[in-house]
Amino acid sequence: MHLPPRTEIDPEYRFDLTAIFDAPADWSAARDDLRERLERLESLAADTPETAAELEELLAETEACYERRQRLELYAQLSKNVNTDSESAADRERALREATAAFEPVAAAVRRALGDLSEGTFDDLVEPLEEYRYYAANLRRQASHVRSPAVEDVIADHEEARSGSDRILREITTADFDPPTLERPDGETVQVRPGNYRTELSNPDRDYRRRVYEAYHAERNRFAATIVRASAEKLAAAATEADVRGYDSIRDRDLRGTYPESGLEPALPEPVHDTILEAVRANLEPYHRAQRVRREKLGLERLRPWDRRVSLADPPEPDLDYEESRELILESLAPLGEEYVARARAFLDDRRIDVYPTQDKRTDIPAYCPSSAADGAFVLANFRGDVRTTFYVAHELGHALAVAYNREGPTRYATCPTAVCEIPSILHELLLAEHCLERGGALAAHARNRLVECIAGNLYRNARTAAYNHALATTVESGEDLTVERARNAYADLLEEFDPVYDRDGVADRIEGIGLRIPYSSYQYVLGATGALAVRDRLRDGTLAADEYRGFLGRTGRRPPLESFAALDLDVRSHDPFERAAATFDGYLDGL
Repeated sequence: MHLPPRTEIDPEYRFDLTAIFDAPADWSAARDDLRERLERLESLAADTPETAAELEELLAETEACYERRQRLELYAQLSKNVNTDSESAADRERALREATAAFEPVAAAVRRALGDLSEGTFDDLVEPLEEYRYYAANLRRQASHVRSPAVEDVIADHEEARSGSDRILREITTADFDPPTLERPDGETVQVRPGNYRTELSNPDRDYRRRVYEAYHAERNRFAATIVRASAEKLAAAATEADVRGYDSIRDRDLRGTYPESGLEPALPEPVHDTILEAVRANLEPYHRAQRVRREKLGLERLRPWDRRVSLADPPEPDLDYEESRELILESLAPLGEEYVARARAFLDDRRIDVYPTQDKRTDIPAYCPSSAADGAFVLANFRGDVRTTFYVAHELGHALAVAYNREGPTRYATCPTAVCEIPSILHELLLAEHCLERGGALAAHARNRLVECIAGNLYRNARTAAYNHALATTVESGEDLTVERARNAYADLLEEFDPVYDRDGVADRIEGIGLRIPYSSYQYVLGATGALAVRDRLRDGTLAADEYRGFLGRTGRRPPLESFAALDLDVRSHDPFERAAATFDGYLDGL
């Protein structure tokens, strides 16, 4: 499949990065400005604040530096991902890594200065600073994981080396990956890449799906040893950092994320991660039933791995142009209120989505939504005129709207804990599915299929990935060597537990790595699906009003994740929310 150059796409369907910086030179000037601000912040952090005014100045300058860093990251990331072969974009990314390395020791100095305050003195100083109280207290708690200036400098200096495994893993899926070329049943020739692999596996022709699966994984397994070694080195670096900083484990380090980073680290207790895996594993029957339903609907005696992605809908899938998909999405958001829909429409009108796959654009992911507090969100999409990628756009628009609400406040709170961040995006998919079901016809049939896939993927398959990554991480933390055989066996055991209906006889074992994200990230999708299903139920029965949900979005950066879940009447420390999510998924299967 030939992709057009980006210049051939109407500007209306390409995001406009001049909304961030007018030109690359302005990015460089902003980087230099950040360096100067960091020098000022370092000077402020050199002395423990003695008055409320000094504390406020320290916190305000910290916030300002994070705001500038976010903007630099956003522009560098987006400009690189629409032109992956650009040398200037690659140089900008390297310059960003250098700026980040300089940033971290200064941020550590701020936390150290706050940690040096006695509890009584801190309480007295922060008492008149109501709007800074949560921010200041969270930064101060992080002081226990800050080390001496000399150690912090060493950690920062080795950031480039510690991130090397991610660059290796990315190259495997991009430059080094030699995409197999196959002929489709319609005679068209296609190169199977990470970005279109799932699409090709949805082809109705079973023999073609088998050839796609086998050819793709044969090429990927060519890098098996490299994938596992890079994953092992990434985990070893994470374990070393966790140990140096005094975290209990890699998991303890990772369950504190927010996006975009504003300095906050709202911790999700480690036992919640255990509860997620235990609860999902105790409720696998609906997922197993989904596999049996798939086998029956496809009329197969043996369900094979290449049968996972093909639609169960009988009618041919409708073709959707982008404008039609856009209106479907906007119509589906009506339950969230007119004000919400107006914001969504304004975002779509503002050239903030890069819609189509193009040459040199990153296509190894379906879509994503980066943001900064100052600039808001942008969406890099790879819309292909089908139901699946329509849902991907809806998903990312959920992230974009969450950003729109949480950035109404100051930069320090214009963020969202990763434990909570997938609720608005998956809620969008649920609402879109329901709207398409009301439309009826072929669109409804394929939307129902997508609805089941959405929950199966987020609730169950991401729980499986979370369990796999946890197994790899604990292997490395225990001092054992992470070999190809160990990784392959761990993945095979989880496939047997989660996907027992699939017949893998004669199928080469797959190799999976730790991925490009931090090791513990898949859990957020399980929580997102669980939370989104609960929100949809409460919107429907009237126990949660649309304006209350919008208020929830605006407060995610102002409180710990457990409090955000509690605001939705969810206690994710118990099995109950996950049991209800599994029961809802089971009900969806009745409609297939």
